[in-house]
Amino acid sequence: MHSTDPTAHPSAPYDHSAGPHELRVCGEVDGRPALFRLCPKFADSVDPGPLLGVAVRVDTYFRIPLAFTATFKQAAGERWELVRVLCSQDDYLASVRAVRPKIVEAAAKVLREQRARLEPLFTVVRERRAAYALAEVYRTRTAAADAHRRVDAAEDAFGLFDICEERAAEVLGQLSGRPGLLSHCGPPVVRSTSYGRVLVLCPVGHLVQSVKAEDWHGSQLAARCADPAFTVTCHGQTGGPLPH
Repeated sequence: MHSTDPTAHPSAPYDHSAGPHELRVCGEVDGRPALFRLCPKFADSVDPGPLLGVAVRVDTYFRIPLAFTATFKQAAGERWELVRVLCSQDDYLASVRAVRPKIVEAAAKVLREQRARLEPLFTVVRERRAAYALAEVYRTRTAAADAHRRVDAAEDAFGLFDICEERAAEVLGQLSGRPGLLSHCGPPVVRSTSYGRVLVLCPVGHLVQSVKAEDWHGSQLAARCADPAFTVTCHGQTGGPLPH
């Protein structure tokens, strides 16, 4: 089998405005000419993810023109596992049923043979997915900044009434049908910030402890906060350190 791709593989940074890149290979399926088009992709909704895959489009002729798409996902080592095989023609056709197993075998063979030539395309698809992920980062940062502005505006509006937070919280409890002071002791509320901190708050929302995000995951404090029986207590508007 030999490549028919008219475009050289990207050795320099690829211009993604030119559209997706694919590798074209001429070959055979059961002695009949076939064109294989290999397009790297990432599988969605995979945990952990994203998972690298390749969609192999196979155009051949078996009594009638046939077009199949065999999708593979990356497995351990250099292996590829078949995910699914779809045909653009009716699956009830005898030609489709007869050639389907041969399509899978031929597509897997081409994928193994062309692994080295696919590497530049894997870089291209990684760059594309990284760009989409960065767009989500930008959207999240914007939402976080908007949230901080709303918090500041709400606190400024509350400050105009010259009423302490404890008294306002008491009134809030009365208005909501929960008489008495809102408790400063209870299960912690954990919040992440856009500036790389994880905040542990009391039920009222007062800060009890602030931790760097990189120190939070897997820490003893994170495990304790995940325990439904764990409680925190603060005094007034300033939280005390968590008990050891």
